[in-house]
Amino acid sequence: MKISTLTSIVQIFILGLIFGISYTQDPLYTSNQHTKFLQGLAQANLGYLNQDWLANTLDPLPAFTFLVQITYNYFHENFFYFYYILIFGIYIYSLLGIASVIFKINTSRLKLLIYFLLLLTIHCLQIRIFDFKTHVHLHYGLAEQYILGDYFQPCTFGVLIIFSIYAFLRKKPFLAVFALGIAATFHPTYLPSAALLTLAYLILTYKNENQLKKSLLIGVVSFIFVLPVVSYMTITFRPTSPELFQISESLLVNRIPHHSFPDIWLTEPAAPIQILVVAIALYLLRKTRLFFILFLPFVTATILTIIQIVSVSNTLAFLTPWRVSAFLVPISTCMISAYIVAVIFDKYHPQILKYKKLFEIGTLVGIYLFILSGVGIQLEKLTINQKDTPIIMEYVKENKQAGDIYLVPYASGKFVDFRIATGAPIFINLKSHPYKDTEVIEWHNRLLMAQQFYDNSAIAKCQTLQNLIDKYQITHIIIENNDSIQCSGVEKTYIDNLYKMYKVIEK
Repeated sequence: MKISTLTSIVQIFILGLIFGISYTQDPLYTSNQHTKFLQGLAQANLGYLNQDWLANTLDPLPAFTFLVQITYNYFHENFFYFYYILIFGIYIYSLLGIASVIFKINTSRLKLLIYFLLLLTIHCLQIRIFDFKTHVHLHYGLAEQYILGDYFQPCTFGVLIIFSIYAFLRKKPFLAVFALGIAATFHPTYLPSAALLTLAYLILTYKNENQLKKSLLIGVVSFIFVLPVVSYMTITFRPTSPELFQISESLLVNRIPHHSFPDIWLTEPAAPIQILVVAIALYLLRKTRLFFILFLPFVTATILTIIQIVSVSNTLAFLTPWRVSAFLVPISTCMISAYIVAVIFDKYHPQILKYKKLFEIGTLVGIYLFILSGVGIQLEKLTINQKDTPIIMEYVKENKQAGDIYLVPYASGKFVDFRIATGAPIFINLKSHPYKDTEVIEWHNRLLMAQQFYDNSAIAKCQTLQNLIDKYQITHIIIENNDSIQCSGVEKTYIDNLYKMYKVIEK
């Protein structure tokens, strides 16, 4: 291994520790992790999750599932925190690198330290101006699409897109497209972003070096890197029929309208500010090599967004072309910050030099305070008592058996983590869904049946329950304490101050 490569790895790890501790992570398993980790944990034989219906649907994230499986089986689940530290490191290393290439931020240690402190401030200092949160919306994309978030998940591999841009600016185009390939492999929704950036690299390489062969070779190598995931997604999730695919597409986009429809997410207070940030950055970068790399995905996403609004296309809504904003916004924010730092240093260099030691000490103290604050917040997150977790889950965790299938309140946020918290299969919930068209329709039908059970009167409830037992072999039913089941064939086996559980009596 070359010294420079080893040095970069050490820098990534150190930066990841500092930035990651300051940024903090939520405890395992949080929000989207209940969906994204499910199949990997099922294959790792956590409880009886391998008997869960959703865990046996076609996997849209095979690379991430494999990572979860081998980590859980051969290392420890705490390694997921470590993975995110590395991702934090790649993120900040790449942004510092891009700022150094474009605005020469690395020409002095003080300038680099101040810029790093500014990045920590942007990402970690929680300032709220009405509904605009600086620590969120200045590095999140439109429609609640983002790379960094509160926990490790497939979308966090989007940091490799930012690293790819840095590698290309360092005149390492093949490393750049390799990074794009890894990002898309772990999160296939990055495939359009990878394609647009590859196209930008091809055009810039030909324009700047006048080497058609090299440009085409970059394109070929990029295609080879993404070929496995493109082939897998194309074959696995090809439409069963145009009609079924259209129905499933509509079900999915309407389930998450805040992600899918511009007429909804454009009304969010943060959206115009985020678009303005990208526009300002593009103006500041207009004479740099970075301009076209950001401009091509920006203008493409803008055109496709307008087309979606006009056509009301579910296909475009499902593809979410505005996802490119997940890397455009953080890069733009950080480039505007780098520009400001560079201008201040150029304009006030003599004064800054005069108080250099004082500025260095103040900057280091600021970084230390972010780390100290992050440690406190992180310890609180990891040790806080999960008061919202129903105690019934502990009972299920201790008493589950092979073959059990639990019918749980399908739309309740308190039961989102039921599968992973207990290791027990459930019938269905609203949060987690498959992607194959026929499986999406089955998921929707299951939701309707669950809704019929929980929302119907006593007589209809019993009929629906019997259908669930006959068709899906439901073995346990959980309801709220103020409800009851007056049906034959079930008996109450558990009750607490919030929930009751009934078990199907074997005939």
